[in-house]
Amino acid sequence: MGKINSVGFIGLGAMGGGMVRNLLKGRIPVDCYDLMPAAIDAMVAEGASAATSPGAAAEHPDLVITMLPNATDVDAALDGADGILSIAANGRILMNCSTIDPFEARRLADKVQATGWRYLDCAVGRTATQAAEGKCLFILGGEAADKDAVRPVLADMGDTIIDGGDIGQASSLKIVNNYLALVSCLATAETLLLAETAGLSADAALQVINGTTARNGNTEMNFPNKVLSGDVTPGFPLMHGRKDLAIAVDVMQRMGVPSFLGEHALKAFDEAGERGHGLNDCSDILNMLASLQQENGKS
Repeated sequence: MGKINSVGFIGLGAMGGGMVRNLLKGRIPVDCYDLMPAAIDAMVAEGASAATSPGAAAEHPDLVITMLPNATDVDAALDGADGILSIAANGRILMNCSTIDPFEARRLADKVQATGWRYLDCAVGRTATQAAEGKCLFILGGEAADKDAVRPVLADMGDTIIDGGDIGQASSLKIVNNYLALVSCLATAETLLLAETAGLSADAALQVINGTTARNGNTEMNFPNKVLSGDVTPGFPLMHGRKDLAIAVDVMQRMGVPSFLGEHALKAFDEAGERGHGLNDCSDILNMLASLQQENGKS
């Protein structure tokens, strides 16, 4: 395949919407689709073309990107009379950017490639804010020629492209990364609540933490910019974090890898979801812990 001249984009949520806007800034025509008409309208206002179905979004572009919550949603976009796979492949590429189980990534690849479409496993790192800024991190899995074909498109949406190896390995790398980030999210929340209960300010605690090896992305960026600033709008929704953490724990259990921290963190994320924090930023787990402390009669 030569230069990619147009893109079909399916899934216009917090990450997908930012990615499409940056494609349009790079002057790449985009046919877009989402289950929410308002999301399509927002992209049309930016210069994209509206599609009436996943298949319609895939009819003309050289590259079709799916940015959907899970593998079930990807299957729904692929299948049926209005699905992507109803459209003749003609050697074009489908690139799935959803965070999914590596087993599911390989299953989807087999399904897509059986119809003649080429397939890339492309996990996306960083937050919705960074997606809007064109600073996504991409992890590519698949054939070398297909990776080379999409690199210029990815460069319009991000500033880091990592070769993740074969299909499934890119998804594995994303799960590895998110496992540590999400376990660290809970650890950071517990640490900051401990500091507050000891009569310390969050600023003082973070000044010490970020000056030692205890620092991490949550202490340096996520918590200061989100929950500690009073902003719990989702840079990365807690419910999506719960989904990714559950995938990681499941993969670890299948592989016989001990997952003490992950299993306990998953319980905390479940509790946060049950208490109404699921649509908020992952850092809002701090407020969930604080409410539990109050219920226990301690402050």
